[in-house]
This record gives sequence, structure tokens and C-alpha cells, in this order.
Amino acid sequence: MPLKTKASIGIFFALATALGLGAITTQAKIIYSDGGNALTVMLVRFLISTLVFGLLICIRRDSFKVERQLILNLVLIGVVWSIAMICYLLSVESISVSLAVLILYAYPVLVLIYAMLRKQLKPSTRLLSIFMLAFIGLYLALSSGEIKLSTMGLVLAGLASIGAAITFIKGATVAPLINPLLMTFWVSLIGLIIIIPIAYSQFSLPKSTSGLLALFTATLFYMVAVLCQFQALARLPAAAAAFILNLEPVISILLAVLVLNEYLNGLQWLGVALVISVLLVSIWVKPEQT
Repeated sequence: MPLKTKASIGIFFALATALGLGAITTQAKIIYSDGGNALTVMLVRFLISTLVFGLLICIRRDSFKVERQLILNLVLIGVVWSIAMICYLLSVESISVSLAVLILYAYPVLVLIYAMLRKQLKPSTRLLSIFMLAFIGLYLALSSGEIKLSTMGLVLAGLASIGAAITFIKGATVAPLINPLLMTFWVSLIGLIIIIPIAYSQFSLPKSTSGLLALFTATLFYMVAVLCQFQALARLPAAAAAFILNLEPVISILLAVLVLNEYLNGLQWLGVALVISVLLVSIWVKPEQT
């Protein structure tokens, strides 16, 4: 497959990942207001993902085996991804959601720094400017409401950001070497094993049909998003895929306006416009690789 075509398909999957993950937020708000909680959402998403992806592998008559040299990195991705998401959910209990999201989405910058230190990308003012403008755009888009701070919350959000960065860095090395469906199955299974002892005592399903429907919809969005994420990492450098994921919080904000009738002020609209504009520009900007 030509490199240009491969990259274009990778961009498509990265955008699909951002759309899927971004759409979960509005559904989550419906779930929480109906008696559900974040740990239940995670438990259900990992359980259903494991069952569905496992069933698809069986239907395709593929093997569940992973090459020995890939096992350690695959386990690392599953553990780090799951713990990062748990840390993020715990962080919003003690700091503002907008602040937690902003800290989490520092991970594209961390991935960029790693790529430059490993000489995978050539440092340039243009490249650094694109990443920093996207981060500034997110800051503006999330700049509303009262800021709630705590040391533990900041540490947990920071750990979530580092975990997301590691997931993309390691994922970009493993995804090209393994069937994305198989990779997604094992990552989901590892997440399920980790979340069960944490969530079983706090399991709480939504009480109404609308809440259960939101839980089903959020799980479906997650399954599509996580599968697309590893498809993207099989075709794009980690920094490029992570950068496109800056779009996820913007999608969440816009859907909150459309679905939940939330209000955005002028600075937030400016931030949304900045992130989208920088993302569009970046698609045409080809960073120099070493």
C-alpha cells in the first residue's frame, strides 16, 4: 500500500477514534444522572468489548495467540491504558472536570517530545507551534466554570496523561505487527481483569430505559473508537495519531451544546475554532522524519 494512502486511512481511523470517544461524554452524563457511575461504565465497556471482539475472532476463525516477542508490550499497553483511565476517573472526584481533561490532553505534547528525543521527528518551530496552538485551543475551549483543585487530583490526572502517552508510543510499535481486532480483544480483557475488583462493590446500573440505552450507546461508541485507535496506530506515527485525538474534547463540547443544550462563551468558541483550524492545517503539514 502506498505510504500516502496508508497515512490517509490512518487519519480516517484517528478521526473516527476522536468522534467515538468524544461522543461518549454526553452519554456518560445521562448515565450518571440516572443512577449509574463511572466505574460501572468502565466495567460494562470492558466486559462487552471482550465478549464482542472475542466472538468476532471466533467467527473469523482467527487465533487468539500472540507472538511471544509482542506479549510483554501488549500486556503493558493493556495495563497502562486501563490504569490511566481509572486515574482519570478518580481525578475528577477532586478537581474540576475541565482541568482534568486539559491535563489529560497534554499527552500529545508528551508523545511529540518523546518522538523528537528518539529522533523519530526532526524538531522544528512549525511542528512545536502546531502542537502548542492545539493545546492553547483546548485551554480556551475548557475555560469555563469554577476551578476546583487538589494535589491528589492533579497527580492522578498527570498519571492519566502519562499513561495515555505510553499507550500511543507503545501502541504505534505493536499495532503494525498484530491484527488490530486481536490487539483490541487482549487490551479489553486486561482492562476487564483490572477493573473487576475495583468496580464490583460499586456496581450501579442506570435506573431507567433511557439511562440503559445511554450505557449501551456509550459502550458501542467505545468499541468502535478503541478498534479504530489501534487501526490508526498501525498506519500513523504515534505523535500524528495523538495530535488528531485533540479533537475528542472539542467533539464532546459541541455534542453537549447540541444534545444537552449547554452554553459556550466566546472564549470557548474561539478555542473550538482554533483546535479545528490547527488540526486541518496539520493534515497538510508533513513533519520531517529522521
